[in-house]
Amino acid sequence: MHPLHRKLRALPATAAPALVASLALLGSVALPTSAASAYDLRLRAWGLNTSGQLGDGTKTQRLTPTSVVGLSGAELNSVAAGGTGGSAGSGFGLALLANGTVEAWGKNDKGQLGNGATSTTDEWAVPGLVAGLGGVDAIAAGGSHALALLKDGTVMSWGLNDKGQLGDGTTTNASLPVTVAGLADVKAIAAGDTFSMALLKDGTVKTWGNNDKGQLGVTPRPASSTATVPNPTPATRTTAVQVPELTTVKGITAGASHALALLADGTVMSWGLNDKGQLGDDTATTTTPAVNNNKPYPVQVLELTNVTALAAGATHSVALLQDRTLRAWGNNANGQVGDGTTTQRNTSVPVLGAAGVVGIASGAGHNLAVLGDGTVQSWGLNDKGQLGDGTTTQRLTPVQVLAKSGSVAMVAAPSSGSFSLAR
Repeated sequence: MHPLHRKLRALPATAAPALVASLALLGSVALPTSAASAYDLRLRAWGLNTSGQLGDGTKTQRLTPTSVVGLSGAELNSVAAGGTGGSAGSGFGLALLANGTVEAWGKNDKGQLGNGATSTTDEWAVPGLVAGLGGVDAIAAGGSHALALLKDGTVMSWGLNDKGQLGDGTTTNASLPVTVAGLADVKAIAAGDTFSMALLKDGTVKTWGNNDKGQLGVTPRPASSTATVPNPTPATRTTAVQVPELTTVKGITAGASHALALLADGTVMSWGLNDKGQLGDDTATTTTPAVNNNKPYPVQVLELTNVTALAAGATHSVALLQDRTLRAWGNNANGQVGDGTTTQRNTSVPVLGAAGVVGIASGAGHNLAVLGDGTVQSWGLNDKGQLGDGTTTQRLTPVQVLAKSGSVAMVAAPSSGSFSLAR
């Protein structure tokens, strides 16, 4: 670990405003901030910290928010969180600065910090610059890889590449940013555990990386609705390929092994892993032996309309509606659906007590919601303190975090991990 690692950087006198819509759909939401103290504007983190993913210079687990070293105020345009779960799970964070550069911290064994260094024990407990990267408009973090959307509409990637998730035509890990091949006119990006997504300006979606659960969405749909669901093909994809049938997409998000697309009419399509009902098409079962409910092509999320933003965890999904309420579906073993039960939901149900929500993010088994008054709520799994309420007690409905500041503008959580970020 390098507790004092940090490179200086210059910032413009005024910061560019964040892009609200695209960031919300990537699991990190940015909104205009009201006047607040310097302390209120610090980037804060809580939860699992085995790899320094909280960025506070330690590896100490935090049950309440701690300040990320050196990141605060108008210099931050957005944040992203990546990593894997489990008791010894790893994690890393990304911060997009107002000058178009990116800082990263946490686990770096696969080069996911993009600083040119990598080893099995490489961890950086405070932020440092991603090398050679500028003109960035948006960021996304997967299990052990990262993406950056540049202002010219192209995409850079770095980190683990064993499944082609970097999209550069190889399966070679990269500790420095490389160009995703064949991508142009991109307006939003998302990263799953071992796959990646790009939303193009024409409303189409391209994916690349691992496809073992159909998370690329590129397998042809069977001719009949009663036909057996085909196995996903190809197994992996090292360059981006277009998802069929999708032409009016305005937002995307990625769970660990499933994907969601928000259409222009406010409805949602989903594809990939569906073992816990996370696709919301009411086809998941709990029969023994297990039935393959995965969908390697897009299907409609049932009974869901008027959606404005999406978030996805390991095996659950969340939607923000126009009326600022939430609906969720999928795995609910730890209350991550937020309906007061631990019953799996194969179609969406309301998140109880969630009102006035303006942004959402989902971790492996927990969720964060930013309210219009600048406070944050959380619910679901809390074994590592990822809810930030000072306990390790799971919550079946939202509880308040960061209530005193009233100035939170952005949140992020890793779809395969157990920590949270907020500023």
